[in-house]
Formats: sequence, C-alpha cells, structure tokens
Amino acid sequence: MRLKRISAAASLAIAALLGAPALAEPAATCPADAEQTLYDMEMAIRQGAQTDPAAIRDLADWAIETCPDRPDAQAIASTLSSAAMGSATDMDTLERDITRALTAITQNDYAWNTKQKPSVLKQPDGTEKNYFGYNAATTSLLKYALPYMIRLAEAGRIHPAISGAAYEACPYADHANFRLQEEANLWDRTIRTKYDHPGFGWAGNRLESLYAACPAHQNELDFYLARLYGQEVERLTRWEHVYLENINFGNGGWIWTNPALPQKTYDDDSQMKAKKAELDAIARPLAEKARPHIDVLMHTPDDQIRIYNGQLDKVRDWNKAVKKLDSEAAE
Repeated sequence: MRLKRISAAASLAIAALLGAPALAEPAATCPADAEQTLYDMEMAIRQGAQTDPAAIRDLADWAIETCPDRPDAQAIASTLSSAAMGSATDMDTLERDITRALTAITQNDYAWNTKQKPSVLKQPDGTEKNYFGYNAATTSLLKYALPYMIRLAEAGRIHPAISGAAYEACPYADHANFRLQEEANLWDRTIRTKYDHPGFGWAGNRLESLYAACPAHQNELDFYLARLYGQEVERLTRWEHVYLENINFGNGGWIWTNPALPQKTYDDDSQMKAKKAELDAIARPLAEKARPHIDVLMHTPDDQIRIYNGQLDKVRDWNKAVKKLDSEAAE
C-alpha cells in the first residue's frame, strides 16, 4: 500500500476536535485490510522494529483521512498517535499529536456501536486475535491525550480543547456516554481539592465546552460540573467545632477544623471567623458556577438522572453548602 502524508490531516483534526461532523468524507476508498495494516505498525512499535515517528504519524493521518467510519481503524490510529507523543521535541508537534489522537478517538466514538463484531487481526506470530477498538481508543484518551494535554498546558501551551473555545458540535456521539464519564472522572481525580491549581480551570473549560456542545449528554454533564465546583464549596465551608482531649500538654480544649486546612486548627473564635471569611470568599464564585447545575439535578426525577446510584446524595450535600453560603452572605 502506498502511503503519503495527507496535507488536509491537520485541518481535519482541528475540525473534528472543535466539533465539525465527526465522520469526514473519505479522501479515498478505505481498503479492506486497513485495520491489519495499522495493527502491523502498532505491533512493530511495540517490538521496537518501528521507531520513525514520521512514518507513524503518516499512517495515522492516512487512517483518519481515509477510514473515518471504520471504528477499529480509528482506534488503532489513536494508539499510533499516542505512541508518537513521546517523541515530540517541541510544543507544536506535541499539540498536533494530541489533536490527531483526539480526532481519531472522536471518529471511533461516532462510528462505534454495540452490535459490531471486533476485528480479527493477525498477530506477529501468525495467530489471530479479536481486537477491541473501543477500549483501545478510550485508553488513548485517558492515558495519553489528556495527560499530555495537561503537560503541554503546564509548559505554557493551552490546547484548544481546554482553552474554553466553543465547539461547533459534540466530540462525543449521542449513543454512548461511557467514555465521557471516564474523562470526567479523570479530571475529577486530577484536580479534586486543587481549586487553586491551573488544571482546575482547564477542567472547567473542557466540561463547560462539552456542556454547550453536547445536548444529548447535558444530564451527565450537569452532574460532572456540579461535582467539579460543588464539592469544593462543600469542602471550603465545612467547619467543625470539636473537643480534643490531651491537647496543650494534657489540657483538653475546643478547636475549629476545616478539611481545606488539614494542617491547621484554630482554638480562637476570632481567628476562625477571619479564616472562614477568607475561605468563603474563595467558595462564592465556585458556588455561582455550581448552582445552575445543582438546580437542574435537584429538579430532575431520580429515575431520569444518568449517574451512579447514591450520587444524588452528594448533590444534596453540595446544594446545602451553596445555600448555606447564600444565607450567610444575606445576613
């Protein structure tokens, strides 16, 4: 098979990322053995026989351009793009690698369906094995595209996906929500309790852009956005007045504690109130962002909320924290 770099690949990737139709018109007919060709490259990389990043990127570009409606081809293209990220020597190249992976992942999501049979691909030893592309593309997203996107941002380059730019359409297909859930959970694990870290803003940008572009997923995204902001409000405003024995060399006493200040307690009410005012000031803008999403969830019947069992109890806790902050501000 003759391969060459497709000049439209970069623009296709940006278009797919920012929401153009997920399945582009193929530049040429996708051959029947496309998945095997791509998989052979993946195996060559794993065995150390292929180390040329240009060839890897060329083949991924070709698959994205030529086989957009073949989910397993897109999954392998995302894996190849992920493999190329580690060889990037400058921010421009790394940003293109991330965008290429996101494009393939999006096209996999749109083309994938639960009834499709896995591709049967030949292994290097000649045996055949089922290939589960949806899982592979999800791995590319969670272990490569998003972590490298964060590294790129920490180095000073904000990828369009987390810049707050509007998407023209949803990067996730209407018929599947597992991958979106996994992405949201990754953001949660990464930035939970880190409201003062730049990554908190990047997570907010990403989820807010998805919310605006993905009406079919707004129910889940209401929860993810309520969680992003609401759990920080609850944590920042949760003061407890507790009695501890044997403090101050045997003299028990009352102290104030707050989970946002794990190394600090206050035994003086005036000190506590001053610190509380400081933390409340941080919590209020977060509460403003959480409120509309919490309100939606609080007025949605339980059987229509597509989140984990028991999660609505957490929404109620966040709602109480936001309302308490409101009431204290009004006093």
